[in-house]
Amino acid sequence: MVSINPKLIFAVSKKEFLDNIRNRWIIALTIIFILFIIIFSFAMGAQQEDAAFGGMEDTVMGLLSFNSFLIPIIAIMLGALSIVSEVESGSLLVALSYPINRTEVLIGKFFGLGSVLVFTIFLGYGIGGLIIAATSGTDSGLEYVGFIFLTILLGFIFLSVSIFISAFCKRRITAIGLGIFFFFWGMIYGTIIIAVVFATMDITPEQLMTGQVTFPEWMFITTFGSPVDLHQISVTETFGISEYQGISTATPEWMSLGLMLLATLLWIAIPLLLAYRSFKKRDI
Repeated sequence: MVSINPKLIFAVSKKEFLDNIRNRWIIALTIIFILFIIIFSFAMGAQQEDAAFGGMEDTVMGLLSFNSFLIPIIAIMLGALSIVSEVESGSLLVALSYPINRTEVLIGKFFGLGSVLVFTIFLGYGIGGLIIAATSGTDSGLEYVGFIFLTILLGFIFLSVSIFISAFCKRRITAIGLGIFFFFWGMIYGTIIIAVVFATMDITPEQLMTGQVTFPEWMFITTFGSPVDLHQISVTETFGISEYQGISTATPEWMSLGLMLLATLLWIAIPLLLAYRSFKKRDI
């Protein structure tokens, strides 16, 4: 059984965090989060006659697609080269010549890079949330905190998968390619499923907009195959939203928030286990 030293894991995590947090793009992303929250809140408020800014619920719903696009990109940027680049440069071989094992390196990298995500999301969305609360009140404040938590979990999923890709691939260019492929898979998966539903049920856009459509059970099951779709539905469940802009977002009773959180945790854990297996067997 491999022994694990928490101090060594912390040392690796600290190095990964400091190496990335010093980069100016992290600061830029934090500013982007704040700006987009303000922009979306202002856009939602513009639809209301008596409010300059929209509330937290309206802002989050307007922000959801952007959030599901940017967070995966950040996570893949952090994780896709985390191992393979150090293998190619030889720095990982030097690190492993010290009394530290591969398990400690892998766990340390995940927590270190994950802490970068937590810092960026929490600071950016946290400041943005305070601005919304100051201008529009604290309604749905608890749900907004849940949104931040779910956003962090979405980032952890893509980070976990990208670390697995980095541990599995022999070359950086391959890791980048697979990271991009997984990103686009997350983006288009839901669109493909909806297209299949439209093709098999002969649904018109008018029926969809007027809420005259009852989606098949299998469509909701396929949601668990996409971290992005899983995240979006979890957010709507957190806010208790069953309809948005005339389109039903209601889910079956069996599809509870607890079940979706469990699926999210499995999306994080399984790629990490696969990354451990690949990294353990890797010739460095």
